[in-house]
Amino acid sequence: MTTKAQPEPSASQKRRERERREMRVRLLEAARIIASEEGWNAVTIRRIAGKLEYSAPILYQHFSNKEELFVELMMVGFTELAERLRLAAAGSPEGRLVAMAEAYWAFAFASPELYQAMNGMDGVPFGTPETPREAKNAFRVFRIALQGIAEARGTELADPPGAVDTIWAFLHGCVSLAMAGRVAGGTERSRTLMVNALEPLFAAQLRDQPDLDPPRRR
Repeated sequence: MTTKAQPEPSASQKRRERERREMRVRLLEAARIIASEEGWNAVTIRRIAGKLEYSAPILYQHFSNKEELFVELMMVGFTELAERLRLAAAGSPEGRLVAMAEAYWAFAFASPELYQAMNGMDGVPFGTPETPREAKNAFRVFRIALQGIAEARGTELADPPGAVDTIWAFLHGCVSLAMAGRVAGGTERSRTLMVNALEPLFAAQLRDQPDLDPPRRR
C-alpha cells in the first residue's frame, strides 16, 4: 500500500511556525533574566508576560504552566552544555580533560540560574529510561571524550558509565561549593583545586593504568 505524501506547508503555515518558535525563545530568555535578577521563585507566567508586555493568556498558548516552561529551560541548558563539551573535546587528547572541565565550569558560571535549575529541580530523572534526551546527549559527549583520552594513553575505562558519573559528580560538586562560597579562597582557588585533582581522579578510572614514568635502563 502506497503512503500518500503529506502536502508541503504553505507559506503562511511556515511563517506561523517560525513565529511560534521565536516566541518560545523569547519566553525562555525572559524567564532566565527574571531568575538571574530575582531567583526562580519570582518566575511566573504572569511575570514573564508583564516583562514582554503580553497578556498571560497568549503565553499560556505556548506553555500550559510554569513547570512545563522550567522543563524546557533545563533541556535548553543541557543542549548548550553538550555543545560546549563537544567543542572542548575537539582538541588534542592531552588537554581534553582540563578543557572539558573548564568548559563545564564556564557554562555554570555564565548561566548560574540555569545551571541551578538543571541540577536542583524535581522531576528530571537521571540514570533511568526517563532521563531526557538532551541530558543523555550531554553525558554521551562526555563519555566518548573520556574514552578517547583513555585510548590515546593505550588503555580503556574500567567502567565507562561509572567514570562519567564519578567525574561529572566531582565537577558538579566543585561548582556547587564554589557557587555557595564554601571553599576558602573564592571561585578562582576552587577552580584551581578542581583542575589539579582531575588527573588522579581520571587515572583511577582506567583499567590498566599506564606507566607514566618507566624506569630507566642502567
